[in-house]
Amino acid sequence: MPELPEVETVRRALELGLAGATVRRATGRPVRMRRPLDIARLAAGLDGARVSGARRRGKYLLLDVGYRGSLMFHLGMSGRLLLGNAGEPRLDHTHLVLELGDGRELRFVDPRRFGLAVLLGPGDEEREPALAALGLEPLDPGIEELLPPLLRDRRAPLKTLLLDQRLIAGVGNIYAAEALWRAGVRPTRHGCRTSTPRLRRLAAATRSVLEEAVAQGGTTIRDYVTPAGDFGSFAVELQVYGRAGEPCHRCGAALRDTRIAGRATVWCPRCQR
Repeated sequence: MPELPEVETVRRALELGLAGATVRRATGRPVRMRRPLDIARLAAGLDGARVSGARRRGKYLLLDVGYRGSLMFHLGMSGRLLLGNAGEPRLDHTHLVLELGDGRELRFVDPRRFGLAVLLGPGDEEREPALAALGLEPLDPGIEELLPPLLRDRRAPLKTLLLDQRLIAGVGNIYAAEALWRAGVRPTRHGCRTSTPRLRRLAAATRSVLEEAVAQGGTTIRDYVTPAGDFGSFAVELQVYGRAGEPCHRCGAALRDTRIAGRATVWCPRCQR
């Protein structure tokens, strides 16, 4: 599933490529996704709309369309937003197409259909439950001070807490594992049994891992590509994710694999305490 760095990479590409563009027409198929894709509402609200910017909240992407509101995307497990010329062949499972006035198209492709595309009218964004439930933004200044108080009184493992979108928005399995390794903190350690200095170190590591991943365009494991069709290159920097049984790059111990909250978790038994 695309996480914060992948969504932020997409946001930056769309901010650069779509700012000022006009939507000539919105077309697609009313398929069932995370929420049903309401093509009639999208067409009525977006035809003739001007894109004024792109924002991100956690793993959600928001395209601002002026007084009409914002178009909210979630990429789900396999979703892609591809920006190209109208004459290029469309991929299978292209569910929504925004035909732009300059001859380009923004296409929403989602084979597994766990994503969503919803038009939020004026005032709807503040009432949108998916956005209202999100916690801290890990790239915001001060996360090292804001996050520890949310974690230190909780009994759940730190890996579970990092994945809780109500506490910290946008972190998924890949970057939670990497941040815990970088901070030298065991993923099974409970928040209430972790000192404040360690929690600050974990918050800082989470931010630095995410920033580095954004700088490299995210991580491509299977489906993720940028709007231009490029792969994210941070996969070569992964220290623990997907490396169970291999030696730790820091201390040489064999990395262990366990499951926490149903998710595969790789960690070092020697240098993560």
